[in-house]
Amino acid sequence: MEIKKFIDKTFQTAERKGLEEFEIYFVSSESSSIKVFGGEVESYSDSKNQGISFRGKSEGKMGYSYTESFEDEDADLLVSEAVENSSIIESEDEEEIYGEKKKYVHIKTYDESLESISVEEKISFLLKLEKAALEKDSRVKSVNYCLFGSGASERIIRNSKGLDLSEKSNSAYCYISVVVQEGEIIKSGSAFRVSRNFKEFNPEEVASEAVEKALRKLPAVAINSQECGAVISSEAFSSLLGAMSGIFSAENVQKGISKLKGQLEKKIAAGILTIVDDPHKEDGYDSSAFDAEGVPTKYKEIVKDGVLKSYLYNLKTAKKDGIESTGNAAKGGYKGTMGISAFNLYVLPGTKSQEEMTAGMKKGILITGFTGLHSGLNSISGDFSLASEAFLIENGSVGSPLKQITVSGNFYGLIEDIEEIGCDLKFDLSSIGSPSIRVKKLNIGAE
Repeated sequence: MEIKKFIDKTFQTAERKGLEEFEIYFVSSESSSIKVFGGEVESYSDSKNQGISFRGKSEGKMGYSYTESFEDEDADLLVSEAVENSSIIESEDEEEIYGEKKKYVHIKTYDESLESISVEEKISFLLKLEKAALEKDSRVKSVNYCLFGSGASERIIRNSKGLDLSEKSNSAYCYISVVVQEGEIIKSGSAFRVSRNFKEFNPEEVASEAVEKALRKLPAVAINSQECGAVISSEAFSSLLGAMSGIFSAENVQKGISKLKGQLEKKIAAGILTIVDDPHKEDGYDSSAFDAEGVPTKYKEIVKDGVLKSYLYNLKTAKKDGIESTGNAAKGGYKGTMGISAFNLYVLPGTKSQEEMTAGMKKGILITGFTGLHSGLNSISGDFSLASEAFLIENGSVGSPLKQITVSGNFYGLIEDIEEIGCDLKFDLSSIGSPSIRVKKLNIGAE
């Protein structure tokens, strides 16, 4: 059955069964990826899935169900399962379905031209990208990863309170990783691009970035363990911020697993730090006009001038605190439970380039990447001990790459120690972004 007809059928069934209130959440997604190696296509994948989750309130309790089948009889099963599941709910938390009449911002999250790019064009781009990287320098020994991926999705939220929303989005990305060798020293470097405009994928430009990153690591020198000032690159700090982003969730605050509990309107960071969640960013990776509960999204400054201004809320957590939702409800697909997530979370950029920030340092390091974030970072305490790629800074200049070091500290202490924020805002392969930042001190452990 056509999806909109199935939604209508489910709606009629829920009304006939006398549910107090109910909601339909439809998600459709498709993705494809192509990988080349040695001038040939190594792999190609193409997938599509769609499904509906249904929630309805019966005798004051909310029940859930979902289906991937849209036959006529599935509408009755979907509603009946939700009613049955509501009878075994033990949680005292009261859930509600959103139905306020509010305006929604129009955001361009879908570009039709991206869907017209053929598989042949994508393969041609990847072959040019791989070839360009291999020809950049004689020290480039191989391209171990060269990938183009794209995806599109559609969401529909419709409920008994009059909400009827839909939204389509798409994007594409490319990623390349190269291996370089000088003598017995082997290093790697990577680069990526994310866009809805295929014309922005320039193979020469992406290849040059990856190769330059790899060659900069040759050869590496050792340093002694020490405490020193550091500039953390946009890519490195984005990954750290992403790993710690759960501290802003009201759900984690209410459960007592975020150290930001009780810190609203208090200074938690350097006065130059502002962290925003901007669901309306035109080129944002995760921009959206509404959240997973249909609440309108909005731009918000979570941390402003070092002061914690807001947590991120969905309807349930907002009700507990007696405030309005911030429009940050999130679901991991139609099967997922309702949670909380930022949309485009990033540090507002400053005015200085990375070069200007390092110029003011007599001695320190430039950190270009962290590894082991899942094992070396405690997202509750904020303590971290991470293997890092870095360069020595001496008399204001970035010099030799360092042999592997371990950087340790505490995230909360780190954001208090920020001295400068760069202008080079960049997002990683997700919706987390940051410019480079300069901090007073970090503990450096040498191997």
